[in-house]
Amino acid sequence: MKHDVIDDFSNPTACQSRVVSLANMVKTMPQQHEIIQLRSNIGASHGVEEMVSSSPLMVCVRDLIRQAAPSDVTVLIRGESGAGKELVARALHRGSPRASKPFVDVNCAALTETLIESEIFGYERGAFTGAISRHRGKFEQAHGGTIFLDEIGDLPLATQAKMLRVLEERSFQRIAGEENVNVDVRVICATNHSLEDALRKGFFRMDLLYRINILVIEVPPLRERPADIPELAQHFLAMGISLRKHSAQRISEAALMALRAHDWPGNVRELKNAIERAVIVCDEEEIQPVHLPPAVICPSGPTSHRASDTIGARSLVEIVAGFERAMILHALEKNDRHKSRTAAALKVTRRILGYKMKTLGID
Repeated sequence: MKHDVIDDFSNPTACQSRVVSLANMVKTMPQQHEIIQLRSNIGASHGVEEMVSSSPLMVCVRDLIRQAAPSDVTVLIRGESGAGKELVARALHRGSPRASKPFVDVNCAALTETLIESEIFGYERGAFTGAISRHRGKFEQAHGGTIFLDEIGDLPLATQAKMLRVLEERSFQRIAGEENVNVDVRVICATNHSLEDALRKGFFRMDLLYRINILVIEVPPLRERPADIPELAQHFLAMGISLRKHSAQRISEAALMALRAHDWPGNVRELKNAIERAVIVCDEEEIQPVHLPPAVICPSGPTSHRASDTIGARSLVEIVAGFERAMILHALEKNDRHKSRTAAALKVTRRILGYKMKTLGID
């Protein structure tokens, strides 16, 4: 083999061909870099654009995604359940140079303590009863791409120690394995808990918290961005229409008012389910409040009482307060939280607006 190489380079034609190929490769390197960068920029734009929102709070989130996506920095996404943390994680992946590689998500809260390490790190054949072959864990499956550790606050302490090593060294051992497995992954974590509280209670490691707390993206709950509710509702309606044939083509103003008045404890996920339900039960072109889930129409929610029993003075007060709160929050957001302009838009005095905000618990 060595002799062949020497003979090859002793041939002037072959040598010249190799030099020309090397020169061409050097020339095209800047162009290839530009193509990679362009693909990354297109991916970032595409991922962010999928986030349906016109809220100033979400504009900040989108800006952070654009800034963080091209790097390999570990990101911690905080937010309530259903607020859209996975959507943010996917947007980060699509906007990165790793966009063409795997995006592997792991729900840490859905795995038992006995299964979580075998799922994340994998195992060797014979590691336990039923392990008839080697299993590649989630980190290996994500090699070259991104791993999304959802609800990382639910990881057992023993697994947290191993996770810390992976984050620091990008290396681990499979269960019952002796060899180190090296991986090239970008790590994105998410939680709907306060990791600081978990740390104080001894449920979360301080060193792991510092390791994942490099760049934090806070996803605001839906009740803090009421301007997004109509836009998201229309988006989910369009999705329902495109997937299957239904009568509903639009949402009435009365139904939109009911949607704005609801607090949405389940956030965007709850809104999506509400619109899907309305599309199914609606047999006319326009969705009305009656087509929405009972919990949305009546804040007190469904109970064992008859429907007529829930329509009393207390329910009416709650519904009116909900409408007022939604209107004020919407007006505040449209007017950059400027009280005088908000009061003028609502056709009330600044004093009345202040009183209403205090009564309704609006900061």
